[in-house]
Amino acid sequence: MKFWLLTHSEELKKDNSSGNLSVSTLTLRCEQIIWERKFPSPKITQLPLKNTLLIYPKQADHTEQGTELCLQDYKNIVILDGTWQQAKKMYNQSPYLKHFKHYTIEGVQSRFKRRRNQVEGGLCTAEVIMHLLKQRSELNDAQKLEMAFERFNNLIN
Repeated sequence: MKFWLLTHSEELKKDNSSGNLSVSTLTLRCEQIIWERKFPSPKITQLPLKNTLLIYPKQADHTEQGTELCLQDYKNIVILDGTWQQAKKMYNQSPYLKHFKHYTIEGVQSRFKRRRNQVEGGLCTAEVIMHLLKQRSELNDAQKLEMAFERFNNLIN
């Protein structure tokens, strides 16, 4: 499984970006693509629909529930990497994202404490990746990211 972080440009400037942490920890499994509204990356737009999953809150008929989905069927996971406001903007301004099957992670409480004004039930990018790796029983990479996240999360801003 490969993680594609579609990253808002403002996120690159932040020292509390769990997306940047994920890329530096899982270098071979996690690729960061800078989101551009007018020039979408072919690396994202050309991902095959049948085995690509977009992690995003419920969107009508596009969303699969966590217990009904076989993650083994998906080779590509697209994660919108930015604040919740940025992610919503990226999604709404990128029609190609609506073509991917959507997946909502529910029932997991965020432990991320390096940002304020978090959306209830929302996870940071690293938490999403850790959750999905655990769901697929890929525990070595999940543990590697978990350890890096714990150190990162406990830093004082």
